[in-house]
Parts: sequence; C-alpha cells; structure tokens
Amino acid sequence: MSNTRNIATGRQKAPVGAYVLMSVVGVVLATAFGAAAALFREESEALTFGVFAATMLGPCLSLSWFVLVSRYTVSPDRHAEENVESRWITNATSGACTDTYAACGIALSAVVVTGLDISGSAALGGVLVLMLVDTAVRYLVEKRRSC
Repeated sequence: MSNTRNIATGRQKAPVGAYVLMSVVGVVLATAFGAAAALFREESEALTFGVFAATMLGPCLSLSWFVLVSRYTVSPDRHAEENVESRWITNATSGACTDTYAACGIALSAVVVTGLDISGSAALGGVLVLMLVDTAVRYLVEKRRSC
C-alpha cells in the first residue's frame, strides 16, 4: 500500500520509513546519552550506561518523533494566535519567566550572604521546578479569570 492518505479523515499519514528512521534515531540518541554518562561517571560503566540509556529512551524517541514524523501527522493550527488557550500559555510563561528572574536574584543574594554551598544540579533543578510550578499556577489563574 503506497497510499499514505487516510480516506476517512483526509489527513496524510507518515510513511513507514519515517517511523523506522524515528526509532533508529531515538535509540541512537539514547545510546549516546548512556555512553556519555558511562564515560563521565566513575561507577560501573555497564550499569551507568544501561540506566541512562533506558531513562533517556522515551524522551529521545519523543524528540525524534517530533522532528521526523509530526510533520506528516500533525497539521498546524492556522488560527493559533486567536485561540484563548494560546493567550493563556503565553501570559503564563512570560509571567513565570519574570518571576524566575526575580527569584534567582533573591536566591543568589541569600546564598552569597549566608555562604551556603549548593550544587549546580540542585540549583538548576530548583529553577526548573520553580518555572514549571509557576507556569502551571499562572495558567490556571488565567483560565479561571476567563471563565
């Protein structure tokens, strides 16, 4: 069957080759993450490789689907700028970005004054969690205001 158009919906399906390429690219990316982790960590290389490669497989497959398959299966919304949800997420993310700048400045001042020693991964994780929670709260507030 060389026909890649779905007759019922009129939407185009992705060719089988795109899914195969997506799978190969996703597995190769996850393998590269596992190899990099095994190279930089001093624990058991095989265990580190396996854990990191398995953990990164889902995100890598998702990324490769987005890059290689989504152009066939997802049609962009022509009126996205007119959607209320688009306005909500834009307002939420821009407000969260401003809040994160302020929070990072305050946290940096507190760390310098108190002399605390915080690891980079803990600090970056905290910033990421702050942005996610702040965006979610702001989105829900925007949604509630509109309803």
